[in-house]
Amino acid sequence: MSLNKKVFFISPLLLAISSFSMACMKDPENIRNQVKNAITVNGLAKTKVMSMYENCKLRANTNDFEKRNDVELNNTSTHNQNDDAETAKYWYRGMSKIEYISLDKNGYNAIPCVTEESFCGITPQYTYAKTYPKGEKPKIMIEFTTEGAGWLHNEFTTKHKCSTKAEGGGTYGLGKTGTSGSCDAEYKGIGIGNVFNRWLSGHQIQAQVSYALLPKKP
Repeated sequence: MSLNKKVFFISPLLLAISSFSMACMKDPENIRNQVKNAITVNGLAKTKVMSMYENCKLRANTNDFEKRNDVELNNTSTHNQNDDAETAKYWYRGMSKIEYISLDKNGYNAIPCVTEESFCGITPQYTYAKTYPKGEKPKIMIEFTTEGAGWLHNEFTTKHKCSTKAEGGGTYGLGKTGTSGSCDAEYKGIGIGNVFNRWLSGHQIQAQVSYALLPKKP
């Protein structure tokens, strides 16, 4: 008995069209294609930036879209607060592409710069965090959700005497040249960045992309 076999060939063009159709359908087609291209050429195609855009969790700023040289993406569900350290529930960090990709690869369980000779700051002010890293694109901002209003300040400052820098509503430096040196003996020895990452990996703190700024032609 012979079986008739049919072979189906899908052209690369059709695959490309199919790929670009998997974008946020709330945006016009010409914008969808450009946004996905910007995500791809900036090396973020395999990160949550792409999947969040495809699911419409990141939305493109369409104002003057064709006139701008970059693509601005905003999370529709983050809180984007401008608070002070004493009362903040949400904290923010603007990241370079390299740092963000490292965070994405580790499952959002550890801020990479904690182990580096850097300040590695987090701020309770969304608009302040948007300016970092200064003069660098692409940049991706992460919102960290803590257990409640003032929780992080209580853990770091009230309980363990860690100081904040006055800028940005009161920032903590999680890196080796950050603010661990101002803490009590326990947290000075451990390092507050390691403490923060422990909470992050244990899901006492949750992280998600809140904003991205991507050049169309990096």
